[in-house]
Amino acid sequence: MCMTKNDLINDVAAGLTMTLNQEQVDIVKAVFIVKMQGYEIHEVNTLPSVEVADNDFILKRFTIDMLAKGIKESSIKAYLNVVKPFFNETGVNFTDVTAQHITDYLAVKKVSKNANGKKNSQSYLAGICRVLFVFFGWAYKKHHIREDIMRDVDRIKTKQKKKDRITPEEMEACREILKDDREKALFELMISTGMRVGEIAKLRIEDIDFQQRKINIHGEKTESADRDGYLSIRARNALAKYLGERVSGFVFRPVRNVLPDDKPIGNGTVEDIAKEIGKRAGVHCKTTVHIYRKTFASDTYRRTGNIKLVSILLGHANTAITEKFYLVDDMKDIEYQALYAA
Repeated sequence: MCMTKNDLINDVAAGLTMTLNQEQVDIVKAVFIVKMQGYEIHEVNTLPSVEVADNDFILKRFTIDMLAKGIKESSIKAYLNVVKPFFNETGVNFTDVTAQHITDYLAVKKVSKNANGKKNSQSYLAGICRVLFVFFGWAYKKHHIREDIMRDVDRIKTKQKKKDRITPEEMEACREILKDDREKALFELMISTGMRVGEIAKLRIEDIDFQQRKINIHGEKTESADRDGYLSIRARNALAKYLGERVSGFVFRPVRNVLPDDKPIGNGTVEDIAKEIGKRAGVHCKTTVHIYRKTFASDTYRRTGNIKLVSILLGHANTAITEKFYLVDDMKDIEYQALYAA
């Protein structure tokens, strides 16, 4: 089909009517008209050449597919930070990669030293292995490679450390040293909902239903992880006092006046406050936001015994993740208590 310049502009504008209002569509059309001055449109009678199946191609394809799946850009970047070095250091085209290439790569990483002059830890190697399983599993499923090469790669196992938790006594100590309304609101929010750091930073007042004590949490890792969170009475009251008369915008805003009100607080700032609270209270471990999240998971499971509920509240894809990385110690403790109960 041959299109004129106006046909193309009108076609693009028509495609935007579902997401933009008429005034915005008219602005888009005007911009197109100005920007396309001096350009002609010609019909192409030949198909573009097949893309070269190199490693850059497969990395771009992976990125696009993950975005389409709803995986957040930060998570995709973390995957690429593992896969790119694998390709760069092995020099192998993705279509030629074998299980032996991956095994050899992991072996080299095991005996290599990191930037601090120390050997790479088992957990670091396990992290690389997990990402490669995801990447090449996707490549096989999407028919970019002919064989399921990861089938012949042994997973790297790590010894599960006992999960750090903030004890009930330490939680009360934290409450006693909270110095202002912002700290009180953040602390009670973390303990009440188990939100991730990025979810806290991007939380908006419009997402909070104070009457129902419910929060609409926008998942940090995937859009499918959007979920409801529930506020304790303490959390609701602390948030209401901190927000005061504000009814819209980000809940936690930067303190510096040079930054605009519509700018959210940074993830690093949230982490700094969370750690400082624990440090001042004398908590036995470094109180990252993730530690508060694990404490929330532990407390909820011990109160309810419902692993499915905890998994939903945390925004996990399945209960296996919840059990392995959050509740394994709690489940064992409860089993032991039941076993040796008088």
